[in-house]
Amino acid sequence: MDHEPPRTSTNSSMSIFPFSGLCKRRSVAVSASAKELPNPNNHSSGSEAVNGSDDNRDSKVYPQPFDKPQITHHPKCSEEAMPKLFDAITALKYAYVQLQQAHLPYIPKKIKLADEVMVSVLQALSDLEETYRSQSSLSLEIQQHEDLLAQLQSKLRIKDLEMRRLRCEKEKLDAENAALEKVVKQKLLPKKHFYLNQEMSPALFLNVFELAAKSIHEFAKPLISLMKASGWDLDLAVRSLYNSVTFAERSHKKYAFEAYLSQVMLSPAPLEDERFSVDQFDGVMNSQDPFDYLIADPDSQFGRFCRSRFALAVPSKMEDSFFGNLDQRSFVLSGRHPRTPFYQAFVAMARWAWALQVMANSFVPKAEMFYAKNGQEFTKEYMEDVVGGLVSNREMKPVVGFTVTPGFRIASTIVPCRVYSYKTKSSTNNLRLDFVV
Repeated sequence: MDHEPPRTSTNSSMSIFPFSGLCKRRSVAVSASAKELPNPNNHSSGSEAVNGSDDNRDSKVYPQPFDKPQITHHPKCSEEAMPKLFDAITALKYAYVQLQQAHLPYIPKKIKLADEVMVSVLQALSDLEETYRSQSSLSLEIQQHEDLLAQLQSKLRIKDLEMRRLRCEKEKLDAENAALEKVVKQKLLPKKHFYLNQEMSPALFLNVFELAAKSIHEFAKPLISLMKASGWDLDLAVRSLYNSVTFAERSHKKYAFEAYLSQVMLSPAPLEDERFSVDQFDGVMNSQDPFDYLIADPDSQFGRFCRSRFALAVPSKMEDSFFGNLDQRSFVLSGRHPRTPFYQAFVAMARWAWALQVMANSFVPKAEMFYAKNGQEFTKEYMEDVVGGLVSNREMKPVVGFTVTPGFRIASTIVPCRVYSYKTKSSTNNLRLDFVV
């Protein structure tokens, strides 16, 4: 009686470990008489060979037991792959037994059929192996990418920590800068000095005069820097202002530009209808930023003052050389105030110049402004040297080169003008002051 091959699953879709060595050749134990091939002329023997008894087959066929393969689970092994692998191995065992049984007795049809089954099962295992190899290669590539991803994530965490540290430092610096800016603004704008209920005294005027001179000095710095960057010949510009003055040091030429700004900002502008009343004084001087007041009221007294004096202080040729256009000028002359760093710096200077003239007009009688003439002998009562350290002697007398900031006379009180002086052997002894009405 022939044994039917067991029904097994040969579906193979993936592999999880190599299958080399699973199908080793097995020896088949037979009796001595069975080793002789049947004689085709001997019908009886042929009949016995074909119709061999079940007992004879049972006693002569000894399939060797299969060794259980060692299975190593791959880290990427899935639950669906293992049953397919075990089914394929089981089918291989039964196909091998069926192939052995087909040889005793020798039945060609059964041998062919068993051989086809054996080949089919081996092909299924081969497909599983190929799938495993492909998946192993893909798993290795995935693992490499995962390792790279882990490295990048680690670097990202380090960068994130660095960004947090820098952000904390930035916040700390911003807080410190805000505190410093507050201190600077408080120093530049001592609010308690400018309430209208405080009397406009010569002492208060002197305080404003010093702040105005300082603001002109501060604005001259970016103006000179822009002139240098724009290719201006500073020596030629100074000679066009004060050709006869001898400067003790090259750095002293900056006072010529300060003098130019003082004349523009403090002298009465020609053909200009300006009013310097105290109506808006409190609002302008108590604003944390004078530019905020301009935005709130662009056509105020202070706003008109800024527009007219900007056009005089920064001529169109100069502005065009600085910025390559006249956009700021057009914006200002149209009645508006551009929020640019340069114009904001100008407004900071203009506030003190405007405040000084408002206070000068508030006195009864009005404060008189005066300038010292070039070549006049230096007089301490009416003048203050911007450089300092002048010592007169019989041979060399200090004389006025030019007035940097004009002086004021309030009744019997004199606020000295600030002048640049140099020494010469001859000088004019008569005091000559140009008063501006």
